[in-house]
Amino acid sequence: MFLGFLPYVIGIFIGSGLFVLLVDAKMYKKEKQKKEQKASLIFGWMNLAIGLGIFLANWIYNNFIW
Repeated sequence: MFLGFLPYVIGIFIGSGLFVLLVDAKMYKKEKQKKEQKASLIFGWMNLAIGLGIFLANWIYNNFIW
């Protein structure tokens, strides 16, 4: 099953996760804002995990189930 928007969703999740981890978390660490840094780390890793999870689920579905 092919959904035309799925590659964009995967790219947005992974891209936003990397951006949050590489930019926001370092900015909060530099400013010594521990709660905001922790929240940005959590959300960044969640975005990466969701993006990779959707990618893997789609790959498994296309290669083994469909």
